[in-house]
Parts: sequence; structure tokens; C-alpha cells
Amino acid sequence: MKKIVISSIRSNAGKTSIIAGIISSLKDKKFAYAKPLGDRLIYRRKRSWDYDASLMVNLLEREGELEGHYEKITLGFDHSKLRYMYDQEGIKTALSDIVTHIGGKNDVLLIESGKDFSCGAYLNLDPVSIAKDIDGQLVIVVSGDNDSIIDDIKFIEKYMKIIDANFGGVIINKVTDVEAFENYFAPSIKEMGIKIIGILPYEAQLTYFTLDFLADKLFARVLSGEEHLKKVVKNIIIGAPSATCPDNDPLFSKQCVSKENQLMITGGERSDLILAALERDTIGIIVTSDIVPHQNIISRAKEKGIPILLVNMDTFITAKTIDDMEALLRKDDTEKIRLLSELIEKHTLVKDFLK
Repeated sequence: MKKIVISSIRSNAGKTSIIAGIISSLKDKKFAYAKPLGDRLIYRRKRSWDYDASLMVNLLEREGELEGHYEKITLGFDHSKLRYMYDQEGIKTALSDIVTHIGGKNDVLLIESGKDFSCGAYLNLDPVSIAKDIDGQLVIVVSGDNDSIIDDIKFIEKYMKIIDANFGGVIINKVTDVEAFENYFAPSIKEMGIKIIGILPYEAQLTYFTLDFLADKLFARVLSGEEHLKKVVKNIIIGAPSATCPDNDPLFSKQCVSKENQLMITGGERSDLILAALERDTIGIIVTSDIVPHQNIISRAKEKGIPILLVNMDTFITAKTIDDMEALLRKDDTEKIRLLSELIEKHTLVKDFLK
């Protein structure tokens, strides 16, 4: 069984998405997954559970099989609690149990590290320590602008000369111009002796939210259009706080309304803006400040199949909250998972790497 530890220098580099793409694209292999140090806490069936681990268990379609091993897939979240529960030998034993009980007879065990390269070092749960303890191979995901990517890879080159780790190579993610990167930067990276396993392009589709994702994250009450919550939001427009006529409002300018898959955020008292949005190319409306629109507006939205979500935050806080959100992958994001699978097949050497 191959044991691969997938890490990243910086947070939000795309580790989980890449793992999902690998699992989806290589159907001829049987995968196992673990994330010893959790960082996205959710509660599931009265247990603390990591969001990414939950996603992978569902993606592997082995939820029943792994029912009794949740505590091995993710050892914990809080440094102080884990330090109390495990000493250095205890961590090694726990990682060995992951290999034995989670990896088992699978072809590949993928272990996802914490949010960045140093995360978990105090507990010996950083990616380098994990790779050494399980005798696995380390793969590092790098992303960002070109300068950040080159800086990170140069750091990796210097660091790998200091430590004694089985380093497999890098996967470069979210590159805006793959061809230019391959021409101008890839040769320098190869001169460093760093193996490039893949260069994945930036895909805007992977950053989009669905309405039901927003409803869940904002704790919104669905007033209409519940059957259309799977629609994807690509553009967001903000309702002005003043009582200007919507036809003259810059919000509803020709340039603005020409954008597809719009979500509007506005106060529940702005009947003029909400009614105008219902007649435009709008896939959903978030009404804020816990103000329920008039019933005739809700009825109109139901007729047109447009979801209206009610939140208790004001318009500014709602917009800021959405802006700060990360578009986490979910098990029913079939189009995103399909795209990730295609990206792995087309732009990486993962298939050869895992032989």
C-alpha cells in the first residue's frame, strides 16, 4: 500500500479538492483517507468530526464500513487536548493504527495534513513528522500568485535539504495561465530538483456557492423556492439602503443585470428592489435584518420559483460574511467533483505517481 501525506505551505491551497479529484479520477484504485489533525469542526451523530474527513468518507462511499473508526480518521482538533491525550509515542501508535485499521488492504492511503505546513508541529502531527512516522511519501500543494508559488517552492527545496523526508514532489494549484507558467517557471523549478506532479489551472466554477450552501452557512430561513436551492450563485448584487426608484438605481443598470446567476442581498423592507429583482435574471434573494417581505412578494417569488432567504444580520454584515466564506466542497457538488476529476486526469501525473 502506498502511503501519501498531502500538505500545503499555506492554508486554502486546495488540498481537499485535489484529494477529491484524485479519488474520483482513479477508479481502478481503492483509496483510504485520514486527517489526523482536524481544523474544520462539525458535529455529526453526536460526535466531533472534521468537515473534510466527513466529505471523503462519503465520497469513498464507505460510511458504514468506517462507522467505528471516526476517532482514528481524525484524532482531534485542540492542541492542548491532544497533548493531554497523547505523548510522542502515543502519537506514533495512533498513526500506526491509522495505517493498519484505515489503510488496511487498500491500494493507497491518503493522509491530509493540517491547514498549513507548520500546523501540528507541537504535537508531531505536522506533515513531515507524519510522513516519517508512517514511512510515507510527502506531496506538497502550492498555490497563489506566481511569486508566492516560486517562493514556496524555493523554501521547499531548502527545507528538504535539511530534513530527512521522503519527498515526492509538488502539485501547483490555481494557476491563472498554465501555459505561461510551464514556459517561464517550470524549467527553474525542475532545475531545483523538485518534481512537478501537476499544474492545475484556476477554475472559477470551483469558487461558486449554491443557494443551499449559503442558506446553511447563514442559518437562513427559506421563505420561498426551496426546490430551487441547488442553483449556483455566480454574481452578487447589493440592494442600496436608500429608497431610490429601482429602475434608476445603479444596481439595476443594464451592465449589472446582464450578468448571469445573480443573487441579490437587500433589506426585507425594500419591496421595490425585491419586486424589481423578481422580474430580472435573479436566481435568489437574501433579505436581511430579519424583516419578512410582504406576503404578496413571497407569493410572487413562489410563482416564479425564486428562493428568498431570510437572515437576521444587516445587509453589510451579510455581504461581508459571504465575501469571507470559502466555497467548501460538498458530497453533492457533482459538477465540481467531475471537474476536479477531469483536471487531475488532464493536468497531472498522479496516475503514474501512484503506480
